[in-house]
Amino acid sequence: MANYFLNFDKLIGTKLIVILYYLGLVGIALGTIASLFGALAMMGSSFIGGLGMIVATLIAGVVGVLFWRFICELYMILFRISDDVRDIKNAKAGTATVA
Repeated sequence: MANYFLNFDKLIGTKLIVILYYLGLVGIALGTIASLFGALAMMGSSFIGGLGMIVATLIAGVVGVLFWRFICELYMILFRISDDVRDIKNAKAGTATVA
């Protein structure tokens, strides 16, 4: 097990990206909820302004989740390209790949 962390033959970045993805979703959800509470508080002084802020908050939450997923997928692609290049290199050298 210690050799797994000391040897850089297999990258652990994909597992870390999944963890960061879920942490980012929690952050986006908390930010959206906080903004919704702010919009509800704003409705006390300006109903139309508060209603507009609620709509904008919901749209921003959805766009934030989509953007966050896109960014995490880009990082996943970079790590998978690295794995594929390593497999191609091992295949040319005649070395068997370890799954």
